[in-house]
Amino acid sequence: MGALPSVLDPRSVIVLAGFMGMVMSVVVFFMRRAYPASIGGLREWSWAPLVAFASTVLFSARDVIPDFFTIVVANMVLFQACTLYYAGSQKFLLGRSNTRAWVAINLLMGVLLFWYSEVKPDYAMRLLVVTALVAALFFNHAALYLRHKDRVFGKQLMTGLLLLQATVAAARLVSVLAGMAGSSLMDATWLQSLYISMYSFTVLLLTIAAILMATDRMRSEFQFLATRDPLTGVLNRRALLEACQAELAAAAREGAAKARRLALMMVDVDHFKPINDRFGHQTGDAVLREVVGRMERALGDSGLLGRYGGEEFVVLLPDASPAEAAELAARLGAHAREALPPDSPLAAVGAVTVSIGVAPHRPGADIDDMLGRADEALYRAKAAGRDRVVMASAA
Repeated sequence: MGALPSVLDPRSVIVLAGFMGMVMSVVVFFMRRAYPASIGGLREWSWAPLVAFASTVLFSARDVIPDFFTIVVANMVLFQACTLYYAGSQKFLLGRSNTRAWVAINLLMGVLLFWYSEVKPDYAMRLLVVTALVAALFFNHAALYLRHKDRVFGKQLMTGLLLLQATVAAARLVSVLAGMAGSSLMDATWLQSLYISMYSFTVLLLTIAAILMATDRMRSEFQFLATRDPLTGVLNRRALLEACQAELAAAAREGAAKARRLALMMVDVDHFKPINDRFGHQTGDAVLREVVGRMERALGDSGLLGRYGGEEFVVLLPDASPAEAAELAARLGAHAREALPPDSPLAAVGAVTVSIGVAPHRPGADIDDMLGRADEALYRAKAAGRDRVVMASAA
């Protein structure tokens, strides 16, 4: 195989990739301070390129310092950097990490590299060990993303990079088995340079993919927070009204049949002010969260729940006839009034009930019309003694 130009020799590639990885590490370290703590993996992803940089320093010192550091330690440090990337992905996708098995494999690799460098020097065997374990780690890492695949570009980029690196490592393994190992890490051949370049620059590109994923996650979390009521976790008033308007627009496009299967509930927690006055606002907040949990269990996937204001909630039923809406409202009320367990912190509050006004859709109605009719039905439910469902007229 012909030698490559000196500018592309393996040592230059290793040093350049290591320097760029160090820069990316600094970027992620500072980025962590601005991102929510709920985004897992950033700590591991910030350390990984820095650890990889340490390995490139050792690799580039081949033939300058003892082989133990440039072969055994250097490969173990780089393998640990790849393991840190994997740990970061586990925390990002699963919320936890467990890489103990790969750390143990790294230690075993170190023993084998020591044997084939200090006791029985054999470059081909060292390359065989490293490429086999690297391919296994990257294929395993890629499998994690394949189990959690979606259309997010950062994840797709990460998956592609991991599969590409795993494939290159596997191809290098095959070349070793075919007797094409070469004689040294610094052989300036196209095959060696391809393998080293991919292994080195993948570290840089993985960091870029991690940044893209973290940025997308942060945007999603901000969008979620912007549409949620901070106390109860259901839709806030703005997001709720937008969802209602979108559903009404869809009903208008689909015609009268769809419109007839659309209804809206206005729900009010009965006697909520006395609860606040007697037990305090913290208990009142806990009551609201308890009621919301019960309403969500009662509704399942049948409706969209949001907080309209104070102790008032709105439920959009996008596919319910008037009879079905009345049945859902009755079920919701029954769930709300269920007795609390004696050991519940809210047991002293006693039974909690809700009043519900239900407004089926009528031709030409907009969201204000439906809310007004549901509110009027709710007023009648409260005037009649509360803890009941009142249907608004469809006419």
